[in-house]
Amino acid sequence: MEPELVHIAILAGGQSKRMGHNKALMRLGGKTLIEHVLNTAAPLSLPTFIIGETETYTHLGLPVHPDHHPDLGPIGGLYTALVTALCPVLLLACDQPFLTPQFLHYILSRRGDHQALVPHTDEGSQPLCALYESTCLGAVESAIAAKSLSMRSLLRKLDSLTISTGDWQPYDEQGLLFANLNTPEEFEHAQRRCESS
Repeated sequence: MEPELVHIAILAGGQSKRMGHNKALMRLGGKTLIEHVLNTAAPLSLPTFIIGETETYTHLGLPVHPDHHPDLGPIGGLYTALVTALCPVLLLACDQPFLTPQFLHYILSRRGDHQALVPHTDEGSQPLCALYESTCLGAVESAIAAKSLSMRSLLRKLDSLTISTGDWQPYDEQGLLFANLNTPEEFEHAQRRCESS
């Protein structure tokens, strides 16, 4: 039987509290952060949609789906992605401008019998650059019902395959692969790195 086609879901429904305004539309190197992520995903040629406010992102020319649980953080976005796609999703945060198509291809190449494929770094698991199979939905629903909203807690309930440092490091020439920009300081650091490269 053919494996289910993966859809790509970009999480853009966060409140950007630490940044102070919508980080998805902040410009870095001439493109918004969400455009960087979309450009990275495009070479995979997979159906792609955005989880966020419809009116904010329709200009990007992709389907936009409001978050079913807008106040629950990423786990609510994952739920929305899974029930929207009705198939496995490669979940990507909108504020990771240094991801590469090659690494996303690598994640997909590791698909097997696991419910999730999740990179792991010195900071811990990276659940917002990870593949979730359709079979995750029950665990996500249970976690939301129990008000257990931590993505890393969710991963402990799933049969996950960890993508270790040795696996992802070859795709990280800049040392920024999983950099996500949550604060003005992190954004300024990313700007300096872009200007110097």
